[in-house]
Order: sequence, then structure tokens, then C-alpha cells
Amino acid sequence: MQLNRKERTLAVTIGVNVGLIILKLGMAWYSGSLALKAGAWHSFSDIFVSGIVLSGLILTRREDVRRSHGISRIENVVALIIGLLILYAGFDIFMEVIRAEQTTLTNVPVVTAGAGLTIVICFFMARYKIFVGRETNSPSLIADGFHSKLDMYSSMVVVVGLVGYQVGLTTMDRLAAVVVVALVAWAGLEIMFGASIALRAGGLPDVLHGNFLLQHGAKWSPCLRKISAPILLTTYLATGIYTVGSDQVAIEKRFGKPTATDIQPGIHYRLPWPFSTVDLVDVDKVRTAETQRSLMLTGDENLIEVGATVHYSVQSAFDFAYGVSEPEKIVGLATESALRQIISRHRVDTVLTEGKADIQEKTLTAAQEILNKTKAGVRVIAVQLVKASPPEEVLPAFQDVASAKEDQVTYLNEAYAYKNEVIPASRGQAAEIAATAEAYREEKITRSRGDAGSFQTRLTAFNENREITQTRLYIETMERILPGVDKLIVDKRIDIQTTDLWMFNGRLDGGSVLEGVQK
Repeated sequence: MQLNRKERTLAVTIGVNVGLIILKLGMAWYSGSLALKAGAWHSFSDIFVSGIVLSGLILTRREDVRRSHGISRIENVVALIIGLLILYAGFDIFMEVIRAEQTTLTNVPVVTAGAGLTIVICFFMARYKIFVGRETNSPSLIADGFHSKLDMYSSMVVVVGLVGYQVGLTTMDRLAAVVVVALVAWAGLEIMFGASIALRAGGLPDVLHGNFLLQHGAKWSPCLRKISAPILLTTYLATGIYTVGSDQVAIEKRFGKPTATDIQPGIHYRLPWPFSTVDLVDVDKVRTAETQRSLMLTGDENLIEVGATVHYSVQSAFDFAYGVSEPEKIVGLATESALRQIISRHRVDTVLTEGKADIQEKTLTAAQEILNKTKAGVRVIAVQLVKASPPEEVLPAFQDVASAKEDQVTYLNEAYAYKNEVIPASRGQAAEIAATAEAYREEKITRSRGDAGSFQTRLTAFNENREITQTRLYIETMERILPGVDKLIVDKRIDIQTTDLWMFNGRLDGGSVLEGVQK
């Protein structure tokens, strides 16, 4: 089915609105702005209203009235669901606005320019709808154009909030978010009430005029006036209830001044926003910071590139929340400063090899001292060296030195192995030689003692029979001196001149004696 001019206009504007929603959500994520997030939901309601108008224009051209009524009933149910979704989104953003955490916006100038662009887009889109509606005599398209102007106004509120935040009014973004949430809630209520009436009447939701709630709410005004104020007041006061988690500590502020700085876990109450606000701090959460990888001078005047990771948690919630503006950056800088001090006391070999654990421990202590002096409110849990290496320009030289040191270690290990092999063997040989010498010594001593005892015995015997012994020794000596010679031993008392000596050749008989006498 070919679309006519009015339908094409709505289809184009729906496509533009989709792009607008993506742009607003992207800028909300990029900056952290709650007002932009609420504005994206308001643009979503504008898409739905345009969709209803488009559906109505298409259904008015259908010939099958029964089928058209069936489709419109389905659209009314969908409209109720979408209205509830829009209201829930507005409520969720509102609770995010009034909760304790203060959002820090980033990239505000860029996002402000982007929000200004959304105003221009909404303005031309509204003018385009109104122009085509007047040209085609379409009240529904004109009404949808005026509804798009409401989206333009919400974008203006967002820009005002961002500009206020940029000049120092940090609560302006939240105030702008509340105003836009009110517009979102108004759009959601319009869709829901229009869909409810249309379900009873059997037509399309009548959400095409900005004063729909005013037109249809007059009949309920007496009752609403009686109950609306108490309900609104109760709802407003109930927003002061807040919960502190088991791993959190709350800081309550009244008109921006801290009044309680150590609220423990549990359910508590404060005055509703904007009188009081609460900041929740996760004290048990382990956070991480990193130092910039930079060149540092070692104790032996060598340059190395060092980088570290720091794990820390909150020690004092008040100091952490208000003492420093960028805790992660402060922790990183303090750790880097401490690391420079510690590395300047160590040799490069120690830093690159076995000294890392000691350096990490000393850096943790030094960094904690620096952070305590600045009252950063953090406790350093661990410091880890993720990089410690020479600069790339001299890396080959360091690798050569490291290789030489590895060779040195290898040679030392081989020398120690040889030492451990030779020394025990030498000690065994020395022990063997010592044992042999000791045995020889004992043998000589024992033999000498035996000889001395024998000599002493002989001396005693000699002294007792001196003459006999002298004679015996004399005879023995002569036997050694004159071997093979016949020797005749005669008592010295015998006179050799008057004494006859009888010699026998082994025989003693008459012939022998006679032979001797004759001679």
C-alpha cells in the first residue's frame, strides 16, 4: 500500500525521532547526564504518539471496518503498556535523581553542543509536521507537530541544565532531569488515559492534543483536589527513605553541608531532596589504579621503564568523598612517586630479577604514607609491578648482559658440581692416607716398644752374667767376622805354650789319636 503525503511525513519524522533517541542516549552515556537520559525517553513517547497518528491515518482508509476496530483495540492495549513503560522509565530516572550518589558529568561542552543540535532537530521536525498538516488539512498531524514542540522544550531544559553545570551549578542537571521527567510522566499519562477511553469507545487513543488531560480531567477535578495533595506530599516525604548496603557507608548532607559522615548499613531517613542528600561510598570495594609507564633511575644510574598496578579500598568515607576530587589519579601519582624513591635505592639487576617482591612491599608502605599525608582516605592493599624493563633503545645490550650472567651462573654451577665431586674424593683419600700413617705409626711404636723390651731383658740378663754374655757375644761376632774358618776357643787361664791340643776330623778312635800324636 502506497503512503500518502501525511503518512510519509509521519514515517520520516518517526525515523528522525529514532535517530534523536540514539543521539540522546549516546550523549547521556558519554557525559553521565540524567537530563539527557530523561529527554531520550520523552522522545520515545513522541515516537509512539506519531505511530498512533500514523496508524489512525492508515486505518481511516481501510474499507473493512470490523477489522479496523480489531486492530485499533490491539493498539489501545499496546498504548496502555507503552504508557506504563514510559511512566516507569520516568520514575526510574526520578529515583536516580534523588538517590545519594552525586554524578560527575564529563565532556560537558561537547554534549551541550549536541543537546543544542537536538533542539534544532525538534524545532524543524515540529514545523514540518505542522506545515504538512495545514497543507493537507490534517488536525492530527498538526497536533502531533505541537507535541514535538514539547520535545523541543524538554531539550531546551536539558541545555539549560548542562550550561548551569558547566558554570558551577552542579545541581542544575538534576533539576533539569526532574523537569523533563515531569514532561515524560505527562506524556505517559496522556497515552494511558487516551488508550483507556479509546478501549471503551472502540476507537484510536485520543492523545493528539497537548491539553488532553486538562479536557478529560475536569470531571474528576473535585476528587483529585482532595486526594492529590496528601498523595503528593506522602510521596515526596517517602523519597527521604534510603538504604545503606552492607558494604557501604553513607554521608548525609543538608543544604550541601555534611551533617553525618559515618552512617552504617541499614534503612535510614533524611529530609527529601533538595533539603538533604546522601552520598553512598562503597568502602569494601577493591578499586584499581595504574601508574603511567615511565623511565626511572636506579641506584646504579641506569634507566628502566616501570609501570605498576595498585589495588586499594576506602579507609575513610568522608576523606575519600570530599578530600580528593579524583582518587584513582591521586593513588596512581602517589604510587608512582613512591616507586621512584624505592627504585632509586636498588641496582638495576635487583629491580629486573629477584628484588621485585621487596620493591613492591616497600612501595606499598611509602605510597600509604604519602596518601595518609594528603588525607585521601584510601588504604593501599597491594602494589604489583606489571612492567620493569630497560628502554627499547638499549634492550639488546641488556639482553647480552643477561645472557652473559646466565652463562656465568652456568659456569658457577658446573664449578660447584666439580667441587662437590672432587672435595669428597680428596677427603676420602686424605682420610685413607691418614689412617695408613696412623697404622704405620702404631706398628712402629709397638715394634719399638717390643725391641726396647727385648733389649731391656737382654740388658738385665747381661748385667746378671756379664762375662758369659761377653764371651757369647764375642764368639758370635767372631763367627760373623770369620765365616768358613776353623776356630779354636781356649780358656784364657790355659797356657797355650804348655798345652797339647788334640784335633779330630769327626772321628774319635785309636788311629786318629795316634795320627795326632805323630803330627
